[in-house]
Amino acid sequence: MAKRIKVQIGTEAVDGVDLDFRTLREEWNEYETEDGSRIRVKLVVSEIIRTDQYDTQTDQPLYVVRSGNIVVTKAPDELKEKLRRR
Repeated sequence: MAKRIKVQIGTEAVDGVDLDFRTLREEWNEYETEDGSRIRVKLVVSEIIRTDQYDTQTDQPLYVVRSGNIVVTKAPDELKEKLRRR
């Protein structure tokens, strides 16, 4: 059940509703760096708050999304060996 809370946006404390949610899909973003390393990043949402404020241009409610990142790296063996020798 959603509960009313205050959330800080910049220097202003605004009223909002802490919403329950279910995850439909969490995918990895994958990157390859110029040294051949592969970096995988996944954003994991922990809290979604719908504020009582609206965007005046789109008339859409403003949300605050709290999240964390999971980062996994995989470097090529030759790079790992080079770094070990330092």
